[in-house]
Amino acid sequence: MEYKAIFLDFDDTLGDRNQYAYQLWRRAVTENTDETDPFEIEAMVQDCMIWDQNGDAPKAYAVEQLEKRYGVKVKYEDFNAWWEANLCNYAVAFSDSRSTLLALKQKGYQLGLITNGPSEGQRKKAEHAGLADLLDDIVVSADYGIKKPDVRLFQIAAERLGVKPEECVMVGDIFARDILGAYRAGMKPVWIWTWGNRPCKAPVLVIHSISELLNHF
Repeated sequence: MEYKAIFLDFDDTLGDRNQYAYQLWRRAVTENTDETDPFEIEAMVQDCMIWDQNGDAPKAYAVEQLEKRYGVKVKYEDFNAWWEANLCNYAVAFSDSRSTLLALKQKGYQLGLITNGPSEGQRKKAEHAGLADLLDDIVVSADYGIKKPDVRLFQIAAERLGVKPEECVMVGDIFARDILGAYRAGMKPVWIWTWGNRPCKAPVLVIHSISELLNHF
């Protein structure tokens, strides 16, 4: 099969979410406590990173745990809105993301983003991380009222670039969203897992950094 387009997730695929989530959790902690001891502050931030579960857990859970364990009450009226409005301002790409996208474009692939989240925030992440200019299209769940792994989102992305799903590759880190959704839609799924070796029995291509994609496409 000759592939014509490569779609990618953003967080933990192109963007180093571990870095920008840490910065925002640190801001949330320091703006809501009078604590000045760097060890005490760091303990709070590191716990928030654990409670956050790489963005998969409801933010309310981390906020509740922060107050329960450390007595720190977050004063923002709507923490979810505050988080989404600010996270994009800290977004950074993995060190090899831009060079990988450049190489893929030079090989003739169309490049697109398929991501769950608020439209403005997700688009600003790509811009702040310095990758937006290399993307031919960005498809965000909030614009369509459906989320990955809904196959319709993948089908929409393919249609917008004028290609068939079977002519597309989808790279993402969340198996149940990115990989399963792409598989169901008929795309070639590539699972990027940057946290070491994780067992997987499904016959899926696994890479551990975005630049490894160049070994296969």
